Amino acid sequence: MRNFHFKLIIFIILLSFSKTFGQYFMVCQPVEIEKYRGKNFILEGKIFYNSEIKNDSWVVLSALFVDEKGKGMKNTINNDDAQAYYKNGNWSSYQLQGKIEKKAKFIAVGITVAGSGSYHVDDFKLFIQDGKNKIEIPVRNAGFEDASLTPWQAQNIDKDTRLSLANDQYFSGKQSLFVDNSNVKMTPTFGNNKENGKFMDVNGVKLYYEVYGKGEPLLLIHGNNSSMASFNQQIDVLSKKYMVIGLDSRGQGKSSSDDQKLTYELMADDINVFLEKINLKKVNILGWSDGGNIAVILGMEHPDKVKKMAIMGAVLYNNETSVFPEINKILNEQVKEMKKRGVSENDMNYRLKILLLTEPNINPDSLKKIQAPTLVMAGEHDVTPEKHTKLIAEKIPNGKMLIFKGADHEAPSKIPEKFNQAVLDFFE
Repeated sequence: MRNFHFKLIIFIILLSFSKTFGQYFMVCQPVEIEKYRGKNFILEGKIFYNSEIKNDSWVVLSALFVDEKGKGMKNTINNDDAQAYYKNGNWSSYQLQGKIEKKAKFIAVGITVAGSGSYHVDDFKLFIQDGKNKIEIPVRNAGFEDASLTPWQAQNIDKDTRLSLANDQYFSGKQSLFVDNSNVKMTPTFGNNKENGKFMDVNGVKLYYEVYGKGEPLLLIHGNNSSMASFNQQIDVLSKKYMVIGLDSRGQGKSSSDDQKLTYELMADDINVFLEKINLKKVNILGWSDGGNIAVILGMEHPDKVKKMAIMGAVLYNNETSVFPEINKILNEQVKEMKKRGVSENDMNYRLKILLLTEPNINPDSLKKIQAPTLVMAGEHDVTPEKHTKLIAEKIPNGKMLIFKGADHEAPSKIPEKFNQAVLDFFE
């Protein structure tokens, strides 16, 4: 009966997980945490990359809450940034933290894997923070020392993925889990489509872009340390009515970088040159997070390039009035940890975090230069206070504010139907 219950939980996890992550897959096991509802958990694990980390090939820690009926609760929780913990050529110590849902009976802990790389995984540990006490919750076969992989289960796995026990590379003990995706044939997806994708030389770097659909041009500008693939919930809907151009900003996605100081002004100029080279003016723009910041600067400095703008979760500057303090606290801790690990200041991941902490620096009154009608969007629980979103909308001559009730900074991926409809209504 216990084994049946376990399989039922895993099946529910698979349904929830596959809808959210598509090609990615998860290796996990459920751990009972009913008596710790409402408390914080800490999941730790060791990961060794056999090849250098890439934007589309990575491993992160994952957790999914399951209620007493075996139903997955909300989305899977993952490390937001695989590179924040990554050590090239050495074991990387990953950590995932969160709060246990009040109706959760189990927490399924493990890893999410993407891309065509190969990895070793070892030494999982799960802790509950109970006041000042840190309680370790047993995870079975946490160091993969048993003769089989039981009770670990793989979900949404490709037929060419190989999972096995390995004794050639381990963090402790004598074995680790070996995850080999090197023989997996990756299905073309938005942001990773060899048949569609092209590169363009712009300001000393190569920008990667893909084009879908026909009609008025609509340019997508993604957020910090991301890629056009973050709009995967938008591409199908938008490309039915527009010629959608997905673009990876410099140093992100498949685009290259150089040693120039990273600024939003530089990335806005990249887009201006890109649009000139493909002979486009008066394009519609959808910008999310950093993409919104870049869009605002493009609209100010190159108004001839922008017809309409829809921006999500943008800011004009970074202080206590524009970004909630806990967000900057997390960023500063990540930067501190990267310095501790000896990460170079030229590392793109490091540079992108510094960018978030120090920029943009836009004078609100300068928004009057924007000629394009602009939809200024944010989630009710976004990283920026609603007053700041309102300030942006009010300072843009033809600006309009929209707050998604109950949503956060990830509204485009978490509530795509509402978000997409709002964007379509505005552009039409």
